Amino acid sequence: MLKDMNFKGTWRDYQARILEEMDEHFDDGRLHVVAAPGAGKTVLGLEIVRRIGRPTLVFAPTIAIREQWAHRLCPLFLDTPPRTEAISRDLADFQELTLATYQSLDSLRRGEELDALIDKLNGRGPLTLVLDEAHHLRREWWKCLNELANRLEDVRLVALTATPPYDASFAEWSRYEELCGPIDLEIGIPELVRNGDLCPHQDHLILSEPTEDALALLDRRRAAIGSLHMELRQDDGLLDWLAEHPWLTDSEAHVEEILEAPEMLSATLVLLVSAGRELPRPPLRLLGVSARNVPQPSLFWLERFLDGVISQHTASFPLDPARLKCLRDQLNRHGLIEGGRVRLQHTRSVFKLMTSSLGKLDSIVDIANAEQDALDGDLRMVVLSDHIRAGELPNRPDAEFKPAKLGVVPIFEKLRRSGIADEYLGVLTGSLVILPRRALSELPRVAEELRLDPGSFRAGDLSGCPDHVRIECRTGGTAELVRLVTALFTHGYIRLLVGTQSLLGEGWDAPALNSLVLASNTASFMLSNQMRGRAIRIDPARPDKVANIWHLATVDPEDRESWDAVVSTFNWGFLNDGGAPGLSDIEVVARRFKAFEGISNGASTLIEDGVARLGLDPSKPAAFANLKTFAAAADRSTIAERWKVSLGEGAERAQVRETATPLYAPRALSWFDTLQALGWSAAGSGAFAAANELRGLASYEGIGVIAMGLAGVATLASLPRLAKAGKLVWRNGTLEGSLESVTRVVLRSLVDADVISGREVDTAHVEIRTSLDGRKDIVLTGVSRAAERQVMQAIAEILGPVQNPRYLLVRNSWLGLKKRVDYHAVPAALGARKENAEGFAELWRGRVGSSTLVFTRSADGRRTLLRARTSSFAAGFQRMVDRRSVWL
Repeated sequence: MLKDMNFKGTWRDYQARILEEMDEHFDDGRLHVVAAPGAGKTVLGLEIVRRIGRPTLVFAPTIAIREQWAHRLCPLFLDTPPRTEAISRDLADFQELTLATYQSLDSLRRGEELDALIDKLNGRGPLTLVLDEAHHLRREWWKCLNELANRLEDVRLVALTATPPYDASFAEWSRYEELCGPIDLEIGIPELVRNGDLCPHQDHLILSEPTEDALALLDRRRAAIGSLHMELRQDDGLLDWLAEHPWLTDSEAHVEEILEAPEMLSATLVLLVSAGRELPRPPLRLLGVSARNVPQPSLFWLERFLDGVISQHTASFPLDPARLKCLRDQLNRHGLIEGGRVRLQHTRSVFKLMTSSLGKLDSIVDIANAEQDALDGDLRMVVLSDHIRAGELPNRPDAEFKPAKLGVVPIFEKLRRSGIADEYLGVLTGSLVILPRRALSELPRVAEELRLDPGSFRAGDLSGCPDHVRIECRTGGTAELVRLVTALFTHGYIRLLVGTQSLLGEGWDAPALNSLVLASNTASFMLSNQMRGRAIRIDPARPDKVANIWHLATVDPEDRESWDAVVSTFNWGFLNDGGAPGLSDIEVVARRFKAFEGISNGASTLIEDGVARLGLDPSKPAAFANLKTFAAAADRSTIAERWKVSLGEGAERAQVRETATPLYAPRALSWFDTLQALGWSAAGSGAFAAANELRGLASYEGIGVIAMGLAGVATLASLPRLAKAGKLVWRNGTLEGSLESVTRVVLRSLVDADVISGREVDTAHVEIRTSLDGRKDIVLTGVSRAAERQVMQAIAEILGPVQNPRYLLVRNSWLGLKKRVDYHAVPAALGARKENAEGFAELWRGRVGSSTLVFTRSADGRRTLLRARTSSFAAGFQRMVDRRSVWL
């Protein structure tokens, strides 16, 4: 059958790119392809299988997705349906193309059946193993698949997915990559929009403030924290005790303890400074900072101090029992302890309060009103929520509306009572389906179109909603109800549908959908992409479709730190702290926006990820931002035009690339090298001139000759140093030059360490672009997706804040009379082995500037690491590297 297969259509350019490049990526026997929804992933998979030409075993997460592989064969690859015996759906009956689900393999894991299957497959000789929707391998299925893949003697593995688990834990991602291999090729959403396979679209963020009750609670919480901080600053007994603490009076003797909790020492110093106390010298010397470098008081440092004395470091900071009890009671009274940890910033309870804020119901009504005005009868809007809350359906028409939490039924009821398209309003979930009564007359005809029995559907009255009915299927089939409601939605008998993300978030297909509201709390990369994928599909019936995707966030008007998540991806603190608190609502949205690329609302023509592309101004009230957002969303023609312009800015074969945008570069290193070399040269030349003057005095003639000789040697000795320093300045004299040098060093080091292929250096092109806000973007082209990620990760570790690397690069220099020390982490990919770290340091010295390599696991090295981490917290010095995905 594989020999008879021949694709009958024309490959799209991005599909052709994948097929052209696939052979280059089978060095490790694996091909890992990421293809956005709508890229024709199954057809691409069949062609890859055909070109490999081996008997193939395909695994899929569901029977529906499994069957797509059989359905696509004819007529896309074969003129007539394949022989029945050519395709098997039974693992015990392996054929040229065997289709199975992950569950069917997992069922063999506990007995000897898996061993028998592996022996049988090995007996068939070389084969191809395809993992479809490979992101599902985050589940338990990866174990038996890993065993299967590792024990097959001659196999080529092809992993296909639309949504890699980028947000997985390190261990989970490592498992995923161990089985599927690094990502080799990727088809991004912009490519599909350019080719007309996805529609133009834009994401919008609508902000709401907490309810009055929530605001009152937050105000009480803030007042309690402020009062507590004031009490601590005025507690002379506590401050005297801290000032006499052994960590502060004899820091060197307690260095090992301090190294285990450096943030506790810093937090103590911050509290003493805020109370106006003079700081002792020993801890400042140990940390390598002056008193003016101690960070300013903040919620973060207060939380760190209180968490230390209450929970984490009670052995080193033993408060007297009475004071400890009083403090703990005070914190508990105001809900500032959660899970045994002090939480002054975002607790889970506050997070739930904000994410489930009923103020979002008003936002949904505002969105529905705006979209109804813009589209009228063409509106096909879906609102997705996490929970149904069926118990909140009213039991009589005049029942008071008092929703307790956000959910499908509260959203439905709010929209119904608002009178927005209420004759076209419905609900679709796994256990609750509601239709407008007027749609009942169309139900039999639509059911017959779908070849469903109209008699199998039963309508029941809703006592509290007389214009709506509850629909059930007598056969109990959810699939039939979903097909029926989807068809009613497509025809326009339902225009506004409320459902759960679990039912409609993955696999639901309704191309008519043109407005999607994500009233869900998920920040998951996979779920976010899957839900958005429902809205951005093209609609053959409306070729000019433009989709709006709406995101909701509740913001505390007094919480400036959460707003910083809009423009920043680095959260100061919580380094290596497993007890880090949860995110705020706005941070959940910011994390979600890192999962996809889109157009900008501002002057930029870049297509990139991140919420900053929306151009929101955190200094403006939420109402002002919302007005601006609604105006942009209503102008769908401009959204389509922005896509056209932005896509036109990309190269002919542009693709989504990962970039690094550092706020810091080691440019000063080369300048210090030059200044030092010039100092040596000037000293030598000055000595030479002075010695020449001495020769003119008879009594000093002998000394003068000797001095001239020594001075000449000194001058000559400085010339190579000056030449090398001059070369560094020539390379790194600009910020762009410095960043390019760092990137080249990283690339070469990763190749030398066998982390990436040697051919990557030959084809790599480094470009430093200036963004509209003046920041510098590092763009690496001509390399594989896997190499690109490795390089950008390494750059983020080098130029970002120091965390806990095995090796550091340390540069000591002088600026006038002031000593300066710079620290750079050796990336984890290079720091695991000493020889790789040494190779990186040597390349760094040759191309960037002189530095000393320090092993941080020794006693002296741990002191250096402590100072490096402390410098990351120094007041006014925040190194950050923003990693973005950009269409280039």
